[in-house]
Amino acid sequence: MIGAMDGATPLTAGLPVADLVDALEQGRIRTRYQPIVRMADRHPTGLEVLARLEHPRRGLVEADAFVPAMEAAGLGRRLSEAVAASALRDWQAFNFAPLGMTIAINLPLNVMMMADMPDWLEAARHGSTLSAGQVVIELTESQQLECVPTLAAAIARYTGLGYRLAIDDVGPGIRDHRPLLALPFSLLKLDRLLVKAASDDAANADFLAFALQAARDADLTVIAEGVEDAATWARMAAIGIDQAQGYHIGQPLRAEDVAAWYAGWTGKTPF
Repeated sequence: MIGAMDGATPLTAGLPVADLVDALEQGRIRTRYQPIVRMADRHPTGLEVLARLEHPRRGLVEADAFVPAMEAAGLGRRLSEAVAASALRDWQAFNFAPLGMTIAINLPLNVMMMADMPDWLEAARHGSTLSAGQVVIELTESQQLECVPTLAAAIARYTGLGYRLAIDDVGPGIRDHRPLLALPFSLLKLDRLLVKAASDDAANADFLAFALQAARDADLTVIAEGVEDAATWARMAAIGIDQAQGYHIGQPLRAEDVAAWYAGWTGKTPF
């Protein structure tokens, strides 16, 4: 979903499973943060947590080169825990709390539906200054939805604890998102390829209009991913998109650079 402008290496082939297991066991999963802002007044609203892998030979590797392989190898739960734990450490170590922003953590479908995952998240969050209401759990597009009632039960566990949920990567041909609109999600995120193509492709423009209206009918906040320039920002604002993320707003940030980005974007120091 996010490119390699933060210095991560784009690989033409994924990493072998042995490298993935080694990265988990050696604690070499890293986190970067993509800012999200409200379009009406440019106010920062959240940070999406992005996974990176520190490889001993290839350097910092972007998500596309290892996340799908992690999930295929049955390592999705371990990766999700590593990313969430890293984000929680960063929240405390770099004092994100005064920013007043949410943290968005991606979970694949099978991990989200594991009965003990909400309890793990609560235990990991315990003792931090991050409230459940400041955590957005993004349901990724990597797996097809086969049982809506099972997902509904899982979502109820998260929302009952105060977490918010987002439908991630909405776009034509990814998955049929219509069954999800009846569930208590709070946000809907438009895939970056849809956002980019909607300006010059009628089919994508029609899908974007449909998705936006469906989100409005379901009372969901709509976030456009991949807003990479002022022209795309203007197009998204013109059709009523609520929030945006992408390189026009900020590149994936190291935790230690988040406060500086915030000050540069808002003109205000957060502390």
